[in-house]
Amino acid sequence: MGAIHVAAWRAAYAGIMTDAYLAGLDPKVIGQGWETALAEGAGGSTVMVVSSDNRLMAMCSVGPLRGRTEPDDPTGELWMLNADPAAFGTGAAVALHAAALTTLADQGHRAAALWVVDQNPRARRFYEREGWQADGIERVDEVAGAAIHEVRYVRDLPP
Repeated sequence: MGAIHVAAWRAAYAGIMTDAYLAGLDPKVIGQGWETALAEGAGGSTVMVVSSDNRLMAMCSVGPLRGRTEPDDPTGELWMLNADPAAFGTGAAVALHAAALTTLADQGHRAAALWVVDQNPRARRFYEREGWQADGIERVDEVAGAAIHEVRYVRDLPP
């Protein structure tokens, strides 16, 4: 999982996050972080993967909307979806995305949200093709001293 996470970030965020930060990402360390997170319940999320021939191709996590202000808010969140760049165009991300939406609906959510870096056109096109729409809410996170602008996308979930 660490290797997928690092490869996906390096492909998606080149030119957005600093080269030094991306080069310093260690798949082994991030993989160990995933092992710990999974052992501890993944922060309340459900983690899913797609593999082929015993090779991990993509991973995602879904769960309740983080930062919700209303405890009964029926909105879930696609916390992350990362694919190995070698798996781009294989349908792995599409299949995983469909499973993520089904899982959120099965958990009782009626709508979903996600955050995507505004300068990540590949991800934005993917989510828009899958029925997500930017709702005008934006935020800025800091990663290794770089301001990362994110856009929130929302969609209804299948019944």
